[in-house]
Amino acid sequence: MSQYMSIGKVSKLKNVSIKSLRYYDQIGILKPAFVNTETNYRYYTENQLYLLDAITVCIKLGIPLKDLNNYVNKDSINLQKLLYDGKILAEQKILEIHNCLGALQETLQKMGSSVTGMARIPESRSGILLPDGFYQNTQRQRCLLTVPLEAMDTPKYYGQYILKLFVTAQQAGITASYPSGILHDYTDGVYCRHMFLTVDTNSASALSSDAFGNTCRILPEGDYACRRISTHITDFSAVRDEMKEVLKEQDFCIIEIDTLSEQNKKDGYAFELEYFLGV
Repeated sequence: MSQYMSIGKVSKLKNVSIKSLRYYDQIGILKPAFVNTETNYRYYTENQLYLLDAITVCIKLGIPLKDLNNYVNKDSINLQKLLYDGKILAEQKILEIHNCLGALQETLQKMGSSVTGMARIPESRSGILLPDGFYQNTQRQRCLLTVPLEAMDTPKYYGQYILKLFVTAQQAGITASYPSGILHDYTDGVYCRHMFLTVDTNSASALSSDAFGNTCRILPEGDYACRRISTHITDFSAVRDEMKEVLKEQDFCIIEIDTLSEQNKKDGYAFELEYFLGV
């Protein structure tokens, strides 16, 4: 019996109640590896612990336990499908939070000045007045892998540049991830664009400029003014005019983030703009 763990030990190891483990057995998503017919005690193997971890993830993401059988085959689990479906659920939850933020922002604006149409957000560390349609997020420091975006049709070549960045990161031994998007820089009256992928902040030292113009860029931690948009920025001057109440410097960068959510696209908000307000 040394290869088996009692239900009590599994409960303590994974901080899952014995009652829950019995329920998982009852609905067939985590059957004990061995049951003593005399005592009816349940025993599990170490290999079953990762399946229990997956069940815990399902609960956190809101996947109904009755649906977990769709991912389980005997003692194995289709983690790729589970994680993909979990990602969709997580994006939906993020969208719901964004919608809540938008509703709160709208309410705060209605409570503000009827002349300016703006309201001060009491919780805001920057204390800035945000125009209609904007809300504020606090972001951690982010490290981006970037490549210059040539003067071409952005939507048509978007995927091409993203793939190029993923390959560049892989060749450098760096794991790149989403979100991705476009950096819109305005410096000394000159406008330029860069595609970006997010990488681990510790990777910054490993990323140096190369012949293709790939480089690393750090976005500072702090407060950002944000606004959701439905399509890629095609007229930067119009966006700059719309954000003139937020922009504090003549030289600035506007971050256009791909939200990667089909639900967002259906709701008409496929992208989010961010502008750094300060720490």
